[in-house]
Amino acid sequence: MESLIINSKYNSGLSRFFSSSVLNELARKGHSSFFNEMLSVSGLHEIIDENITMSAFLQIVYNHLFKNYRSEYIYKNAIANKILLGKHSLNTAFMLTEFRVADCKADLVVLNGTSNVYEIKSEFDSVDRLKRQIYAYSQVFDFIHVITSTSPFQITKVASCIPKSVGIMSFTNRNAIHTVREAESGRRFVKPDIIFDSLRKTEYTSIIKEQYGFIPDLPNTQIHKVCRELFARLPSETAHDCMVKVLKARGKCKRLKDFITDSPECLRAYSINSGLSIKETSRFREMLNAKCRSFMR
Repeated sequence: MESLIINSKYNSGLSRFFSSSVLNELARKGHSSFFNEMLSVSGLHEIIDENITMSAFLQIVYNHLFKNYRSEYIYKNAIANKILLGKHSLNTAFMLTEFRVADCKADLVVLNGTSNVYEIKSEFDSVDRLKRQIYAYSQVFDFIHVITSTSPFQITKVASCIPKSVGIMSFTNRNAIHTVREAESGRRFVKPDIIFDSLRKTEYTSIIKEQYGFIPDLPNTQIHKVCRELFARLPSETAHDCMVKVLKARGKCKRLKDFITDSPECLRAYSINSGLSIKETSRFREMLNAKCRSFMR
């Protein structure tokens, strides 16, 4: 069972197999109603080899989607494998998905010595919101990249919506990421108050303590406002570099690093931000090694 013959109308549904909601449900409960429904309606339940593991099955579905339906997850996973793990090390870099920036959510953020944000615009995506997204990202990140397909029309459409300082990348049919245009640094233009709004309380208070030598001794109802005012006074470069430091700390857990490196290649993007507990990651590994049919109900 190295390939699948699937009606294209099921591709969108199959892409959801790689969503955190479905994979976490499989890991936590041992079953997923959506997973079973898709197997049934697509006819896959009739052709699944009784001995195939969940890991092998998901890889086959992933390969099918890569060839026939480049969903957002396929792009995210390529960035995880080719950029985060291919060019960097989990000892020095980390990746966040769906990171809140102003009123937008960044698809992917890779943090190494600086910050790189990647906005995915596949052939299925509209570019209507791209200008607003790029503006939001320019207030927080050093380098901004838009990654799209190799279609000249799609690349031209993306280029027409963004400043020349924004990089453009293409995701090829050979599972490679090519740079069409290099991104320019925007670190000196970031807005500290906007950065502040993207951080957790423990993160911004640690920065305030580091930069000012104290944390305001105030009730919780007031500390956010005062800390934001203090943070807003920081130089742009300082605020940016402090942000990179605290966000990278989210990935310093050895258990998380092991979970990422041990996950199958098709599940790297999921593993990075799955949010599973220690017990749940153990169950997830067991789930991957179990026979796929054992999860069908």
